[in-house]
This record gives sequence, C-alpha cells and structure tokens, in this order.
Amino acid sequence: MVSIMVEQFREMQVLLAETIADYETPEFKGLDGRIARAFDTIYRHDPRDAAEACTMVRFFLDIIEDNDSGDSIHLIQRVRTIINDCAGRCPPAMEITHGAGI
Repeated sequence: MVSIMVEQFREMQVLLAETIADYETPEFKGLDGRIARAFDTIYRHDPRDAAEACTMVRFFLDIIEDNDSGDSIHLIQRVRTIINDCAGRCPPAMEITHGAGI
C-alpha cells in the first residue's frame, strides 16, 4: 500500500518539476497541494510490515538526500521512530532453560 503512495508522490514531483515555470497557474497550485497531501499521508502512515517500513525509510532517506536546505530533522526523527517501532515488534528470543544442557 505505502509503495503505491510513494510512487504516486514521485510521479507528482515529476509533474511539478515540469510545470515549475508556470508556478502561478491554478494547475501548479493544485499539484503542489496534492503533493503536500500525499507526503502528509505517507508521513503519518504506520507501516504494517517490514516491507512497508523499508519503503518508507528509503523514501524519507531519498528526500533527505535530495534536500539541500538542511531542514530534514523531522524526517530523520520519523525514520528513527519507524526503525525503533519495527525493532520493538520483533518478539524477544525465547529463553531456553532446563533443556539439552543449554
């Protein structure tokens, strides 16, 4: 699910870049708003499994890499939260006692 949202976001970014010269048009403003909403949806999505978590982490890291203004602290924090939450979902290893001399 999240991979589809990420792909749609990337497609809208390309469209936005193609129309950047006409930034005052209603089309540009509408596309800019759609991109903002798509990003917000992806940002707030709680990954359901490791594949979704990886997709989100890659997406955020791509944005951080492409962002040259240095204001990516909220993305870095979100990536850390996703990683910590996913690591917390892994069941702890079962302690073996009284078995096979272990």
